[in-house]
Amino acid sequence: MRIYILLILFIGIFQFKFAINSFGQSKSKEEFTSTSKKAIKSFKRALTFFEAQKFNEAMVDVDLTLDADSTFIEAYLLGGQIMELQKKNSQSLYYYRKAAMINPDFYPNVLYIIASKEYELGDYKNSYNHYLQYYNHPNKDKRLNTQIEHELEQSEFCLYQISHPLNFNPINIGTNINTSQEEYINSISTDENTLIFTRKMKKVNEVTQKSMPDEEDFFISYKDPNGVWSFARAMSNQFNTHGNEGAMNISPDGIKMVFTASHRDDGLGRCDIYISYRKGNGWTTPVNMGPGVNGPSWDSNPCLSSDGKSMYYVSNRSGGLGNSDIWMVQMDEYGIWGNAQNLGNNVNSKGSEMTPFIHPDGQTLYFSSNGHLGMGNYDLYMCKRDKNGKWSSPINLGYPLNDKENQMGILINSRGDLAYISSQQNGGEGKYDIFYFELDTHIRPNPVNYMKGILVDEQTKKPIKAAFELFDLATNTMIIQSESDAATGSFMVVIPTNSSLALNVNKEGYLFHSENFKLEPGDYSVQKPYLKNVSLKPLKLDQTIVLNNVFFATLSFDLKPESEVELKKVMDLLINNPTIIVEIGGHTDDVGSEVDNQKLSEKRAKAVYDYLVVKGIKANQLAYKGYGEKAPFTENSSEEGRALNRRTELKIIGIK
Repeated sequence: MRIYILLILFIGIFQFKFAINSFGQSKSKEEFTSTSKKAIKSFKRALTFFEAQKFNEAMVDVDLTLDADSTFIEAYLLGGQIMELQKKNSQSLYYYRKAAMINPDFYPNVLYIIASKEYELGDYKNSYNHYLQYYNHPNKDKRLNTQIEHELEQSEFCLYQISHPLNFNPINIGTNINTSQEEYINSISTDENTLIFTRKMKKVNEVTQKSMPDEEDFFISYKDPNGVWSFARAMSNQFNTHGNEGAMNISPDGIKMVFTASHRDDGLGRCDIYISYRKGNGWTTPVNMGPGVNGPSWDSNPCLSSDGKSMYYVSNRSGGLGNSDIWMVQMDEYGIWGNAQNLGNNVNSKGSEMTPFIHPDGQTLYFSSNGHLGMGNYDLYMCKRDKNGKWSSPINLGYPLNDKENQMGILINSRGDLAYISSQQNGGEGKYDIFYFELDTHIRPNPVNYMKGILVDEQTKKPIKAAFELFDLATNTMIIQSESDAATGSFMVVIPTNSSLALNVNKEGYLFHSENFKLEPGDYSVQKPYLKNVSLKPLKLDQTIVLNNVFFATLSFDLKPESEVELKKVMDLLINNPTIIVEIGGHTDDVGSEVDNQKLSEKRAKAVYDYLVVKGIKANQLAYKGYGEKAPFTENSSEEGRALNRRTELKIIGIK
């Protein structure tokens, strides 16, 4: 953590004379390093103004003092102190440097102050040299050894980063979003067509014309087919209230929204996190996420995971490692959010962590921190989570993305190649504006794609709400859970690349829908999403579905382990609907003899039947039959066609 220890030169503004004498540099009866009566007279007058906190008047006399004697060290030190109290760091540094140039041994601690100022201003080379000069000085404050060693490491790190810059070319997102006010990016949809941000606005009392406290509200913009963002509009008063709102995040599937709000009637602390759910073209009334998430502390900066079951956020609650930490809370199978867990010391530091963003890959976390090795106060970092759930040590995202200024948040698109930040970059419209840029390859997350479409009843063609589950076939674990919109039937599911995946869509009163696929990086993108419209069949006689995720070894009737996900869905269907009777049908292509294909199809159908009976399904709910090559789904003239013909089907053959 970069701890700026302000070594007050003068103990206190009313004890300056004592501090000047304590330097131990006066000779015989001389009170100061100057012998000029004119300079000493001006300097004493400057001290009087300084003690009265009349800094402008004091600086006039400091400059008169130095006009009379340009080697008057105490005057330079006083000038540096006055400029520092007025937060004029560049001018302060000028006076401190002049004092050190005349005699660095007069007050060695000024070397540390110079180094700290240079670091704040991004002058890392001179900062390193002055830290080192002070570290080697015989009259240094030895209590600062550990701190100076850390500062030397910081400066070395910054010099290395500058000599190995990122490919960083930020582009202003445009005046339809950025204004002379301050804009902070909050969330961008998985398809990159919807952007939500916070605008911090100056307010004026219409009656008195006096300035009021700044207000933060949410705004939204949509991208048209030509890639142009629409003029940003304020969101509804469901979200924008008399209090401040910020840090909104929409889940990758687009159905959950979380944000931070203060001073609401149902609040549990200074800032609480609220959640809302998509309903058609609108959202439900936001509700407080409750005591498992919120408390009397400050809770903010929420970000939902791609499966919608985990949320990362920032809190200064007790039990943390620093001023504010990143915490994670999970939702159980009943939709209840549990108690927050600290991410630990690989992510959190003794400083402050802010603005966590978990990429839809579920493994890469980006955040802001002032507690890890960095370029300035708040820098941007990333951590990777391994298969055991352990987070890697943070990686600084590098220069010039990180510099001496505060960097307070970053969002990465689903492909992992484009990033969005709020920054005070050149070319902006106001203090903080939203920019986007191509992300350097070594700090990219794992790319993910997405599937979107419409879900309808096969017979009525009306949209319906149903559950979506995405499974990793290699591990038989569910990685995404979502649902379609009740009003529109629309859905969007994040799809990891380089994995064999099973999709299951189910709703009470319907046969489930399943399929499997594997997407390679680049197969689909924002420009070419994986579009899939799904029709669910009502539970009626003679309705048939293909069990696309039941797999057998080649020319065998041995079920593969990855079939368990699908067979579990068949079991759930039969258990939840005990009045239906189904037939398991086996089908083959026309490769090989008709007799062999008939026998293989029968054995495969029976293998599924046997599996279900062993697992507890009643035999009177089941039947099986082999069809061989007699009922092809399509022509056997291509490998694609033959693959479709090799299938296992489930058919409703009776309803009790």
